[in-house]
Amino acid sequence: MSTKTLRLAAALFVVAATSSTGSALAASQTSELNVRLEIQSGCTANLLEGATLDFGQVAGTPTNDIQRSARVSVSCSGYKPATGPAAVAPTLGLGYGLHADGNQRNVQSGTNKVPYSLYKNGYYGDAWGLAGTGSGGPLTINNLTNDTPQEVTIYGVVKKSDITSKPVGVYTDTVQIVLTY
Repeated sequence: MSTKTLRLAAALFVVAATSSTGSALAASQTSELNVRLEIQSGCTANLLEGATLDFGQVAGTPTNDIQRSARVSVSCSGYKPATGPAAVAPTLGLGYGLHADGNQRNVQSGTNKVPYSLYKNGYYGDAWGLAGTGSGGPLTINNLTNDTPQEVTIYGVVKKSDITSKPVGVYTDTVQIVLTY
């Protein structure tokens, strides 16, 4: 008798579950989902994939200054260059980094610093900075056109004399890139 009772209880449960599921699917309600996208004009400056200004590994005192470069891609969408006598071209400025002493950039390991400089050209004669911050200034980006990325190279140098007697370590810094348009 207990076997029959269990089967009957199981059969009643299946019927009850089917009945309640069937009635839950009989009604529906309609609503709306609002979807929005706003595209604005604007410009961005991005390091190209894998780009890092890496001065490499040094053992002892190098025989020459260490010179390296990194590339930045500047692109705009919906950008319309200003025209007329007061028109100003976009500029790309570089901050002085997390470990700067005034306008002197430094890579740092612990409390030890090694100075380095950033330049707008490969002959290392035009220092790169921010507008109104002392030596150097931002790079003017002429001929920037809509939706056509323009590559800009950042040149860096560490003077060999600044590496002498520095402790072993990995020296790093982070520099802010400021695009003004």
